[in-house]
Amino acid sequence: MALYSRKAAPDWSAGDDPDGEAKCRKFPTPHTETSDAWFDDMEQAADICNGTNDGIVCPLRASCLVQALTNCERFGCWGGLSQQQLGWMRKKFRDKPQKWTIENAPPLSLFKEGE
Repeated sequence: MALYSRKAAPDWSAGDDPDGEAKCRKFPTPHTETSDAWFDDMEQAADICNGTNDGIVCPLRASCLVQALTNCERFGCWGGLSQQQLGWMRKKFRDKPQKWTIENAPPLSLFKEGE
């Protein structure tokens, strides 16, 4: 069995453009050998992605969601959604195209604040 990504990850650094860089690259989160905020505290991670605390939505949030849907990511915070929300989205849009793009990805507006 080989593990591979169906879609290559976007350039999270946005070519060193600080305004286009993914917030997860520059936001200080506690990391240890056994803990990672993007997988352990998904509520905090989603708040960072969605701009809940600072009003700035991650500029790569939609690309991140497409990455997660395409590669069937099951763990961690992707596109500002929790594991449960991603699972729900994959089930609800099961009959949609296998090649997700930003244009045909389900809208993030399906999830209201606090769901």
